Amino acid sequence: MAEAVNRKRDQITKNLRTDTVAPEYEEALRIMEDHLCSRKKRCTVERRFILKTLYQLNSPVDIYTLHKIVCADEGSVALTTVYNTLDLLVELKLANRLELVSRGMTFFERTLGQEPHGFVICEKCGSIKVLRKLQVLQKFESQLPKGFLPEAYTLQIHGLCAKCQRSVSKK
Repeated sequence: MAEAVNRKRDQITKNLRTDTVAPEYEEALRIMEDHLCSRKKRCTVERRFILKTLYQLNSPVDIYTLHKIVCADEGSVALTTVYNTLDLLVELKLANRLELVSRGMTFFERTLGQEPHGFVICEKCGSIKVLRKLQVLQKFESQLPKGFLPEAYTLQIHGLCAKCQRSVSKK
């Protein structure tokens, strides 16, 4: 079981990362540095690299996959450092925590520069696709109480991806 999870994580890792960092990375780094400096904490190389890696990803990532990416590029980084840095990034609204209740997993994604979006989640293989430019959100926004300012959206659609549907129908 663990071997299958690791193979899946390797496959996901190859498809997640881009060669470029989101333009909002510099702003996110400044926000993190200012926050840490004001609390007399260091902005370590590891924290910076975790932030940079998150701002290179195309879709949400679970903590173990992020840890694997960071360790592959930066060497040994404690899993605790990744957890603590992600908690900090969520607190600073530089990252979003996505809880997949049905799968008992937590994913993270960058927030700066992201338009409101949703997710399509395969219940069998766990793949996550991001839905951009959701027109349905405009309908929700029109129903919000006057003066209410939404800070975050979470829309999750669970089901089976095309590949998993084919494997189920073959059985």
